Amino acid sequence: MTLCAMALSWPLNASASRLVGDVDGDGQVGIADVTMITDVLLSHSETASSMVCDVDGDGAVTISDVTWLIDMIMAPPSPQSQDVTLDVNGVNITMVLVEGGTFTMGATPDQWPDHRRNEVPLHEVTLSSYYISQTEVTQELWEAVMGFNPSQFAGDPQRPVEMVSLFDCARFVDKLTEITGRVFRMPTEAEWEYAARGGNRSQSFKYSGSNMAEDVAWYNGNADNTTHPVATKAPNELGIYDMSGNVLEWCQDWYASYDEGPCTNPVGPESGYENVYRGGSWNNAPEMCRNATRDKADPHTTSSMIGLRVVMNY
Repeated sequence: MTLCAMALSWPLNASASRLVGDVDGDGQVGIADVTMITDVLLSHSETASSMVCDVDGDGAVTISDVTWLIDMIMAPPSPQSQDVTLDVNGVNITMVLVEGGTFTMGATPDQWPDHRRNEVPLHEVTLSSYYISQTEVTQELWEAVMGFNPSQFAGDPQRPVEMVSLFDCARFVDKLTEITGRVFRMPTEAEWEYAARGGNRSQSFKYSGSNMAEDVAWYNGNADNTTHPVATKAPNELGIYDMSGNVLEWCQDWYASYDEGPCTNPVGPESGYENVYRGGSWNNAPEMCRNATRDKADPHTTSSMIGLRVVMNY
């Protein structure tokens, strides 16, 4: 990798009122600063006692300052969050950017030995970037949009909404689009699984964010026969919560067996009788909360085990 001058978001040096590492005072941290410290060390100049040159903060200017500065330059800048938070009639919804990429969908080895026949054949899927909600849609958000709360497990507005059919969810996303001016929709099955797996940051976990269901999911072994407030378990690699457990989540696709060939931005079959839902619920065993687990129901179905998560166009 070639070292080059670049501006970095590093703290200010208190005594010099400049960026730590910006030895030459040009407002950037780069190779010119490395050269200047090296020249100071080689010349044994008194400038070497300056706090500006003491970039590692140990009270002395030595070769370690040169090494520290090079490491600073070579390290990538701290990533800026690309999440989007929107106000929806006084309730916030945070949408997490899922950068596009290609993944293998279905019963990959991390899903064994609990995989089922409807998770094969494995197939390669390429997706464009999109946003997905950081949490399941809460009762608070649903009520802010729709004006009522249909949930069986009411009482805490931060619990996920449930007792909603796919048709109810379609009306919800239409109203959410109208309120925010952003285009919302239900996730495709492929988008759901890619996000659950951690997108392009995936560590190939069995569940969404861990190989241990207990870490990330409310399921029949720990949920006490009820839903729980969202984001009370650990997130996955993208910072998304509850994609395993708590409530199942509707997808927009009609249910069908997988095709074997590669595909790009699949949306499922054109027609069908039942729609896909994903993720497992408070009433499911851990193997039903895996990233690849898929099931189906009539789109008119309402259940205390089924809620939703939404997608926003990138």
